[in-house]
Amino acid sequence: MKRLLTSALAAVILFAQPAFAPAQPVPDISPTETLPTETQRFPLKQLSGQTVLALRTANGSNTFTFGSRADELITRAVLHIRYTYSPALIPGQSHIKVILNDETVGIIPITKENAGRTILSDIEIDPRFFTDFNRLKLEFIGHYTTECEDPLHSSLWADISGASELEITTRPLALKSDLAMLPEPFFDKRDLHRLTLPFVFAASPTRPTLNAAGVASSWFGELAGWRGARFPAYLDQLPRGHAVVFATNTERPSFLEKHPKVEAPTLEVVTNPADGYSKLLLVLGRDGKDLKAAAQALALGSDALSGPSALIREVKEETPRQPYDAPNWVRLDRPMKFGELVASPQELQVFGHQPDLIRVNLRIPPDLFTWRSRGVPVDLKYKYSPPIRSSESRLTMSINDELLQAFNLRASGQGGESSRVRLPLLDDILLGDSKEVLLPAFKLGTRNQLQFSFAFTYFKEGNCRGTQVENVRAIVDANSTVDFSGFPHYAKMPNLNYFATAGYPFTQYADLSQTVVVLPDKPTSYDIETMLTLLGRMGESTGYPAIRVKLAGAGDDALFKDADLLVIGTSPQQALFQRWRDKLPASLSATAQRVSQPVRGASLLYDWFGFGTAPDPSISTREKIESSGSLAALMGFESPVTDGRSVVAVTATAPQQLLVALNALDDSSQIRNIAGSVVFIHPQKVESHLVGKTYSVGHLPIWTAIWFPLSEHPVLLAFLSILSVLVFAFALWRTLKAIAAKRMQGEE
Repeated sequence: MKRLLTSALAAVILFAQPAFAPAQPVPDISPTETLPTETQRFPLKQLSGQTVLALRTANGSNTFTFGSRADELITRAVLHIRYTYSPALIPGQSHIKVILNDETVGIIPITKENAGRTILSDIEIDPRFFTDFNRLKLEFIGHYTTECEDPLHSSLWADISGASELEITTRPLALKSDLAMLPEPFFDKRDLHRLTLPFVFAASPTRPTLNAAGVASSWFGELAGWRGARFPAYLDQLPRGHAVVFATNTERPSFLEKHPKVEAPTLEVVTNPADGYSKLLLVLGRDGKDLKAAAQALALGSDALSGPSALIREVKEETPRQPYDAPNWVRLDRPMKFGELVASPQELQVFGHQPDLIRVNLRIPPDLFTWRSRGVPVDLKYKYSPPIRSSESRLTMSINDELLQAFNLRASGQGGESSRVRLPLLDDILLGDSKEVLLPAFKLGTRNQLQFSFAFTYFKEGNCRGTQVENVRAIVDANSTVDFSGFPHYAKMPNLNYFATAGYPFTQYADLSQTVVVLPDKPTSYDIETMLTLLGRMGESTGYPAIRVKLAGAGDDALFKDADLLVIGTSPQQALFQRWRDKLPASLSATAQRVSQPVRGASLLYDWFGFGTAPDPSISTREKIESSGSLAALMGFESPVTDGRSVVAVTATAPQQLLVALNALDDSSQIRNIAGSVVFIHPQKVESHLVGKTYSVGHLPIWTAIWFPLSEHPVLLAFLSILSVLVFAFALWRTLKAIAAKRMQGEE
């Protein structure tokens, strides 16, 4: 189990209860009643992750998977396919099979008149062939001659455009109210779309209520993973569709006005009266403390829930997390096995002469200091079918799409025949080999991917003498390791790219125990959505819910000490922006913006001589600009309360413009441009600047702390080295001269 309940909640007692009656009557939906349908189009590029689905060789294929939501029934499906094929193919003998879950659902013909053209074809798919998890396979059957055919000839090709679409029409299903289904239907892992889950509150939610909601949103963000997640906030409104509702006995939305009061933290699933078939997850309690307990039980003990409702009788929090122990990050205390970095060992196996890449994802803390290191050691072990031509068969290893090293696949493996191994699940005899590889530190970012590409040649004895195409396979051993242990933690701040890519510095502790979120005294729904979405992003980064995050207002100074602060809001609603005005690199309001400029930008000499020519981010000038346009911003600076602690502010010219910042953080192309201490965010672009005071976090070993600053001034370092040699030589000369003088006196 990913997390055992006993390790998360020391004692959580859950009692099944009868479902409470909803505030409004819920209509009974009969199976024959017509429910609204929805049509969605999924580009094959989104499903497969490929711009073009290339089908090569006589039996080339491309397979991708997708899911069907548990709360939807597929009523119609059509594959709109765009494809091009080789003019050398023989019509009638060549075609493309469309296979869904091992059932052939259509044939794409290849004709002479359409050779070399882009063709559009629609294939109707019987909805009965769909399951919870689906495998759609495009299999190419190609022939270019009637005799002496080379099954791997270059003329055997067909390309499927990634713009092809799978159109699916669905109808919602009325589900049973059962906590055992969690996280479904609120999050369904088979759904490839970004998770959009409304959170519903009373008209004016209190901070303890919002704190509990933050714990829940971080858990849902962790579940959503690469899909991303957004949590629109509804104040005393009930949207259609699935939603999560937070209410106490005295603070609740109006539609729950007649709902029975609870006597303990409670989780309950009911039908949404807004549409009559979707579900509401009610997080209930007597007060905000109860809500926090219910949210923690949801995030850490959902596997033990069942029935329409449950009471949480006792909660004992686990030991606080240690720094850098996030489940989604690499281990820093020991080498980490590849098997721990993938969801399934099957991800490390490939088949065929030109198989897909094997991918291993690595997330490392942004402040891991690798200066002057030899690199990150990788103990790579792999197995493969014996190649016919070892000189032309190889394994290529890359990091973030950049080539690292290539290895020939030898016909005898490592150590000759003695290295042959037999795997229980694979009858073929495979060869084994291992390599020691160093990952260059400068090629590593916060999110990295190791890529392994196997390539095998085949045997051909000239024209019409036969071609041998054997079934080959290869495996990157799950016991291969990558070792990030021993590196210190040190970073120059502010650097908003760390926040955008990993939620740093807040995610240094996976449970966010050192984080305080500062909201306006009267937060809008946009302020709340921003907070919930950012906490969801941090849950995705760490793989752990933010069960220890704290919420505060601008006047809660006692909570600011020894904490990293995430400040959300617009001016003047967020009072901290006025109090810390002189600390901010910029400020935004509805009618005016203030922008700071550094003393000195980058110099061509880059301070090589150490004469003060390096970039100086200190504030030189401030410009006030009056404008009514929309603008959002991220700002980073050192906490005015505690030295070495960080503040990240998310602000905009208007509350609704905060969503522009969230959109930028969802866009990988814009995240690459986020850096420095202030980022101005427009709907289609971001602009980053480093201005204001800089500071450092973490610690370096004593000698590294001395040499690292000097490394930024190489000419000065060379001058000091020469001077040191001269001083040493002079001292040695004086010493030898004194010794010689004493010797002369002794002889006299």
